[in-house]
Amino acid sequence: MHELGICDALLKMVDQVAKEEQLACVRAVTVEVGTLSGVVPKYLVDCWTAVSDGTPYADTTFSVEVVEGTAKCFDCGQEFAAGINDKLVCPFCGGNKLIPVSGRDLTLKEILAD
Repeated sequence: MHELGICDALLKMVDQVAKEEQLACVRAVTVEVGTLSGVVPKYLVDCWTAVSDGTPYADTTFSVEVVEGTAKCFDCGQEFAAGINDKLVCPFCGGNKLIPVSGRDLTLKEILAD
């Protein structure tokens, strides 16, 4: 489960920002996760709870926004919505020579603080 390592890194980033910006209390953290990233949003939420337990961020709300991924077919040139759990073939021509265009990222979108 690589989500645990991701959350550990996110917690360190949030802590660094909080210290640099002298934030008194971080109320909420929001991340964006692409459907082609290989990251499971529910696992990410569960892992945040685990890594933040016993830290100043234990009561921080953690939200995940899912960003739909897109892929492009080399055979016909069409772009279409794609997720890691989808059958990754072009819905237009049935081709399987695809390249991801978007949705592979995980982004720390927002830190809300008092």
